[in-house]
Amino acid sequence: MRRLLALVLLISAASLMHGQSNSDEYFTHNRASVTGALTTSDTYQLQFAYHYMVWKYLGVGGSIGWWKNWYEDGRASGTDWAIDDDDNKPGNFFLRPSVILKSPAIDIREIALSLFAEPGVMLNIPYQRACIEKRNGLIVTDYDYVSTNKGQWLAVDIHLGINADIGPCGFSLGYMMSNLDIYSQYRHLSYNGVSFSKFYPKHPFMQGAYLTLSYNF
Repeated sequence: MRRLLALVLLISAASLMHGQSNSDEYFTHNRASVTGALTTSDTYQLQFAYHYMVWKYLGVGGSIGWWKNWYEDGRASGTDWAIDDDDNKPGNFFLRPSVILKSPAIDIREIALSLFAEPGVMLNIPYQRACIEKRNGLIVTDYDYVSTNKGQWLAVDIHLGINADIGPCGFSLGYMMSNLDIYSQYRHLSYNGVSFSKFYPKHPFMQGAYLTLSYNF
């Protein structure tokens, strides 16, 4: 925390010494962006966002996106049934209201560098449905479905990183963390009296890396 504070103060002091930043010339109130992320929960995220920049250091807005598990860590099954392969990897659409915070920038030729933070709240669809394969040995004989509207649908997250603006275009790269439990809704599913909760891992703390591409217009 002390190192981060020192870095913020260093960039702020350098910005004041340089006066106007290159990014000031291209400042507008409208910022569109696309963000991709990979996480320690074996998920990827993709979101499209718009923020209204109230000030060159502060923006408010939100995004719409999708997250998806790409590596299964457990599988719900019984003596004559199992969850479908595709449905065993949870995913969900979400809305994410968020705030953009940027430090004063320091210029390196045509690039304006600043610290970047974007805290937000991820609002997932509070519903999950899974397909069940009924089996006779290895042969699938029929299908059934289970669903729930229970489980975690709201998660808090934050993106922290370095932002670089080149004219009206920019990108930020860094670290993200979240309390999202990707198996939360699956733990509330059951079939033939068998709860899915025992098949999936406990809720880990989600971390990851993200990349955001933005455009000011």
